[in-house]
Amino acid sequence: MKTILLIGNNPAEKLVAKRLQDQFKLIEITSGDLTEEKPYADLPKDLTKMVSFVGPMDADLAMESFFAAVRQQSIKLDQVVMISTAGIDNEVVGQLDYPGIADVTEYLREQRYAIKIIDEEEIPYTIFRPVNVINEKLGTPFAINEGEKVPAGNVSHETIADFVVQAIQTSKYQNQSIALLETK
Repeated sequence: MKTILLIGNNPAEKLVAKRLQDQFKLIEITSGDLTEEKPYADLPKDLTKMVSFVGPMDADLAMESFFAAVRQQSIKLDQVVMISTAGIDNEVVGQLDYPGIADVTEYLREQRYAIKIIDEEEIPYTIFRPVNVINEKLGTPFAINEGEKVPAGNVSHETIADFVVQAIQTSKYQNQSIALLETK
């Protein structure tokens, strides 16, 4: 059984953990200072996949620390999935809300840098860029490829979890950055 690590603490992470618990040996790091190497100090040698739900702030520092620990422990990942945000490429048409974010410019910069760190590791990856994240599902899930305009809107934790599970189970979105939203 392959081992998967879920980093971060939000409703989508909990849904992904529940859906993958029978298919993977599951490790969750949901607390502590994720920007330090300490939470990642004793990763299992059979770890093959990682999903980051880290944020909203300091995703870049968390990815630096995580990959430093992975290299130090000689762990060979075969897949990384990161939940980022829409707006990192000025692709959003309309206004997105970034709740709890005082400095949106810095937040988007940190997200871009976290993605760059992942890309430079040369491990198959998927980046999901949700629009405004809400608790309740509103409509049909919709994915938009990188480089295309993304309408401001909403996406539920449930839809995010659905896409993450699909990416893990099928590698469907390998080496892609996909915006996520729901349409009514």
